[in-house]
Amino acid sequence: MSEPLRPTDPSRIAGFRLLRRLGAGGMGVVYLGREDDGTLAAVKVIRGESADDPAFRARFAREVELARRVTSRWVVPVLGADAQAAEPWLATVFVPGPSLVEAVAAHGPLPTATARSLGRLLADALADVHAAGLVHRDVKPGNVLLALDGPRLIDFGVARADDDTALTASGMVVGSPGFLSPEQARGEPATAASDVFSLGGVLAYALTGRPPFGSGAPEALLYRTVHDEPTLDGIEDDSRALVARCLSKEPGDRPTAEELRRLLTEDDDPDGAARLPQPDGTTHLPDAVARMIAARSAEGLALPEIEPTELDESAAAPAPAEGEPQDTADRRPTRRRLLLAGGALLLAAGGASAAALLANRDDDKAPPGKTRPVYVLGVHATESAALISRVSERAARLAVAQHNAAPDRAYDLTVKVLRDRGDAAGAQDVAGRFTADRDVVAVLGPVTETPMRSAAKVYGQAGLTHVSSTTGQQDYFVTSPSTSFQTGMAHTALGGWIALHAMVTNRLGRIGVVLDRSGGTTIQDQASLLVQQWRDVLGAQVVPQVVAEETGDGPEAVRALLATGVTAFAYLGPLDATVAAAGQLASAGFDGPRWMQHLLYGTDFPRRAGAAGQGWYVVDSAADPSALTTKAARDFTAAWRGRYGAAPEPYAAEAYDSVRMLLGEFARTVPARTGARPERAALGERLAKAKYQGMDRTYAFGDYHQFDSSGQGWMRSTYVHEVRDGRFRQLGSLADLQGAGNAQS
Repeated sequence: MSEPLRPTDPSRIAGFRLLRRLGAGGMGVVYLGREDDGTLAAVKVIRGESADDPAFRARFAREVELARRVTSRWVVPVLGADAQAAEPWLATVFVPGPSLVEAVAAHGPLPTATARSLGRLLADALADVHAAGLVHRDVKPGNVLLALDGPRLIDFGVARADDDTALTASGMVVGSPGFLSPEQARGEPATAASDVFSLGGVLAYALTGRPPFGSGAPEALLYRTVHDEPTLDGIEDDSRALVARCLSKEPGDRPTAEELRRLLTEDDDPDGAARLPQPDGTTHLPDAVARMIAARSAEGLALPEIEPTELDESAAAPAPAEGEPQDTADRRPTRRRLLLAGGALLLAAGGASAAALLANRDDDKAPPGKTRPVYVLGVHATESAALISRVSERAARLAVAQHNAAPDRAYDLTVKVLRDRGDAAGAQDVAGRFTADRDVVAVLGPVTETPMRSAAKVYGQAGLTHVSSTTGQQDYFVTSPSTSFQTGMAHTALGGWIALHAMVTNRLGRIGVVLDRSGGTTIQDQASLLVQQWRDVLGAQVVPQVVAEETGDGPEAVRALLATGVTAFAYLGPLDATVAAAGQLASAGFDGPRWMQHLLYGTDFPRRAGAAGQGWYVVDSAADPSALTTKAARDFTAAWRGRYGAAPEPYAAEAYDSVRMLLGEFARTVPARTGARPERAALGERLAKAKYQGMDRTYAFGDYHQFDSSGQGWMRSTYVHEVRDGRFRQLGSLADLQGAGNAQS
């Protein structure tokens, strides 16, 4: 959960002695500090452009003064701040407990009584925040910390970037999609009522274990927040009505924070503490959550030794010359050295088990006779996703082999592959095994959504950076804000790109869209966006049909659409149902354009559908590198053929580019000093700011560590594949097809 201080970190800020790094991001660094009286603090230091902006400093100073007025027991108090320092900083009381996100992700929804007590205390906190003249603007489960004596609301709008302060200009979206209010989603200023809406979302999350507006790409969440009703299934009637009122679209229809506190108190003791851990040890928290809070608190208070530190103008002392004795301070038996010695004894005692683990290690061998350090690249695969798992492993092995072939390399790499079964528990187990292996410096994967959702928080807690090139639900940042990255496009967006393909190729018409819910939530989001884009943006006709899960009503939906005289068709569902729809359309003589959902690219749809599948389209961000003309793509295709004896498979290019980017940024974290190990957290910090030119696109990351598809570059890296002669053949990118259409017109 934390990292040691780095040589470039200060040892003290004002009256706070810095002990550890708690986290880092684009805004700066958060440290664990301690005052002379022993009080622990979270010290946030602002760096980068904001530190150089006088306007930001002025707003920062103003909001610090307002924050000092907040006296709620349930809001972390400000201990100190300096907006005029070379690097502005803010210190608040350190709360070592887990966040609500972590507790619910690990142990499921809270009991109704516990969730109502949590909501009451958070409403009490917001009432005090609002009375002080503040609006939080980012109430979400990740900003609620759980302690043994109750929750704490953190991060309430004092150390924000220029576009994320109380004086934010209208038109900017401020907050976290999925929990921010409709007015915030529209770019309007946040008010106290906006905070109540967000608290309603937190209550829904605590009671159900899921966000009230689902998951997915930020733009999809913003749309649902403004236009759709929240999903409150599973919430008891008395609580559901109150949560629904908090989530009203109109700010005036929501209760105030004070009113919400009173309403939530009706079934609880008037002193507001009946559902909290009591001095006698009784608690209304689930036992597993209470144990988690206690364990996290104990971990947070297990502080490192504080050794004398001298200010060094060079920020890092040089390594001692060969043969020169080290400082006596380096030789004394610190807690870290004792723990390392204990680990060595444990390994000796369990030698047989350790040998078995090493023997089962699935990796490429480092070159024989090496004297270089060896680091491990993990591949988190899934047994049930054979194609993309195989491709990910092959891409990793090719990139590592190319690295190890360089004669002047400073270290060697190996590949270690672990597979889950597509389930949450198995994914967490694989992530746990990777994070426990200190030689593993980065991971490619997971490759599918369920393992990604379950494993991301494990990787995040351990600070191990991982990149998924094939998942597209972009909300994993919530549970893993520092180490989880995605290089694939948002899956929901691909539904809209079907409409764009139709437009640039002059195929717009009356389209029939089948949403087969057996295809999962991703398909449901795609279908909604396709219908919206086709009808509302392009002004063409849409006739939708919905097939309920496991009903087998797909054929009836296809017949109903054919009866309406549609001239285009999209079947968004699983493979079996899409193959059946292809046969049905062929039998009916339908020859208009037909689209399938993007996850079927690379499957055996062409073989199974046979002649009926001829001419079907799939729009995807995955490229066929053998059809690309860039030198990088040609070199990659030749290298793949040389190693594996065949052309690159679907998703190979994106996996290979992701590994190359990972390894390139990792190289910049390897210390020059012999024997020093790279810090895991450094890779995530670098990757968040990285730009990498791949075979056909520039890889960079947005605020949620999702692939940054801003600008027009995405049209050049979104491809249309057509089923021809029993295989998928790449017709070109959307930009290519648009250019061809313009040339013909």
